[in-house]
This record gives sequence, C-alpha cells and structure tokens, in this order.
Amino acid sequence: MKKALVIVQSENVATKKFGEVITEFLLYRGLTAELIPISSFEPKYLNGADYLLLSGWKNKSLFSVKQPDEEWKSLIKRLPSLNGIKTALFAANKFFAGRMLKSMKKYLSDKTESLDITLQSRDGSLSISDKMDLNEFIK
Repeated sequence: MKKALVIVQSENVATKKFGEVITEFLLYRGLTAELIPISSFEPKYLNGADYLLLSGWKNKSLFSVKQPDEEWKSLIKRLPSLNGIKTALFAANKFFAGRMLKSMKKYLSDKTESLDITLQSRDGSLSISDKMDLNEFIK
C-alpha cells in the first residue's frame, strides 16, 4: 500500500482544514495517509513514504508573505533529500496562496529535483480540479 504524509501548520485554520481534506481524499483513494503537524514532524516519518504533501507557512502580517516563519524554515532544514518521494505543496490563503507556493518552491529547491503539483484554496476546500490533480499525482 502506498504511503502519503501530509504536513501542515495547524495555526492557520483554512490550511489545517485543507490538509485534513487532502488526507481524507488520499485515504478514500486507498493510500495510507497521515496528517502530521509541522511541530511533530521527524525525518524518520519519511521512511517508506511515496508521497509528501507540505503546507505553507504561517505569517502574522499580510506584507510578509514571501518570508517563512522559523518553524517552517526549521522543517525544511530537517528534511532529507526528497528524491524518490513525489512531492506536492499546498496552501490555503484568501489573498496570497499563489505567491506563497512560488516562494515555497524556492526553499525546497535543494531538497528535490522536481515538484509534482501545487494546490491552493481560499477556504480549505478541495475543488474538482484539485481532486483530478491528486488522482494524477498518486498514479
């Protein structure tokens, strides 16, 4: 059975909801999927993982969307090479999800050769298009 890890920052309600919905979708599709808060993540969780879905960082200010917080930076530093693990990024933000995802890609460039998909939501819901993208992602 394929294994997916969904790592989320739980302070952002919409992002947490988006992570929960993604995890439920992956479970429904027959994967072993686990939702893990960033604060609880340990690199050993990636053992045997086929997929990693990583949420965006939290920010207190609308004007700091391009700068991750320390918790997110720490997570990226702890990640081993992700080559061999299909990787996706997701963010739920009413205004700047696209910008956040673009910045997140830059931070992950040393960890993986390619990023398979990005998902964004304004309210934490999974669109039909997102479901189609996730189906392609887990093939």
